[in-house]
Amino acid sequence: MKINYLRNPIEDKAISMVQYIDDLINYQKKLKDLEISDYTPKFSPLLNIFPFNWKMRIARYFSYPNQIKKLPMYDITHIGDQSYSHLVNHFKSKVKILTINDLIPLVFEKKKLKDVYNPTGKGTNKRLKYLFRYSAKHFKYFDRIIAISENTKKDILKYSDCEESKISVIHTNIPLPYFNNEKINKEEICKKFNLPYKPKKILISGTGFYKNHITSIKVLENLINQNQNVIIVWMGHKNNVSLIKNKNIVDKIFQLPTPIPRTEIPNIYKVCDLVLYPSLYEGMGNLTLEAMRCGVPVICSNTSAFPEITGDDEIMCNPLDHEEITKKIINLFKDNNYYQKKIEDGLKRSKLFSYKKMHENIINLYKEEYKKKMQSNDF
Repeated sequence: MKINYLRNPIEDKAISMVQYIDDLINYQKKLKDLEISDYTPKFSPLLNIFPFNWKMRIARYFSYPNQIKKLPMYDITHIGDQSYSHLVNHFKSKVKILTINDLIPLVFEKKKLKDVYNPTGKGTNKRLKYLFRYSAKHFKYFDRIIAISENTKKDILKYSDCEESKISVIHTNIPLPYFNNEKINKEEICKKFNLPYKPKKILISGTGFYKNHITSIKVLENLINQNQNVIIVWMGHKNNVSLIKNKNIVDKIFQLPTPIPRTEIPNIYKVCDLVLYPSLYEGMGNLTLEAMRCGVPVICSNTSAFPEITGDDEIMCNPLDHEEITKKIINLFKDNNYYQKKIEDGLKRSKLFSYKKMHENIINLYKEEYKKKMQSNDF
């Protein structure tokens, strides 16, 4: 089979989608019966005369479709970013597949993000809402939809008119093999990233409003007020300093340099004592799986896909209840037997999500749809 993957344009690189397509290509290129190619839409420098939002719209809705129309026929075309679903009818392909990670801009569309959810007021803006609304209208034109979790499938059915029979749940964003619980020299890693060695280290990640770091900051304040020797290690793009109202805790927050090579990320997990993930919403929440695979306990939200992924009520909390989260962290840190049990529980749970099985399921889906299409001659 000839399979073509659509990559995100360089100007619009969503990290998780880029990694997802990279993983599919790297894995499937090793298989003999598949002919793998990929295409990245080109952004014309001529568009730079326009303001950013305008040039991105022109590229997305006029330039990219014209480029896609010129591509040859493929057996399978797979788009890994739902925001490019509008390109579906421009591909010459026997089978068209779309992976949907989440529909967060639609989920939060009617919420007042300036209040509890996002004190900075920088939530899902109108452009993203309109983009996702328009994208959702095209889901029904794909032969098959891959939802990365049962929770994402539920959202697809709620926010689009895609038939349920077209949707397959294949847990993606599965940790790569180098995410493991092998021992490391923690002191060396701390020196490498300029982190203090002795305090308990709580890892948080990301910058989107839905990551809910305002709660993480409140938890840190609570822990310090209760004489806990802790710091926060912040992985991701530059943090939003406006969240830090209490200047006394600024020196308790350590921002990691970006970007961090993917192969170094497991070391970041392992040097930390806990991963805190009070996100308001996640399509999958791969940070949770990665941490568990590395042998690091997790405290996370009880919303969206988290119950599906963790399967452990003891580590889940109301993401807006910083007191509950603080209590669970203190209980974890003060009881070493309980702490070790949560490590073992996480390792056991993470093994239910197989990197190899993910790829096998996707390839089987390709073959199933291709066979169906060839039998019907509907292309």
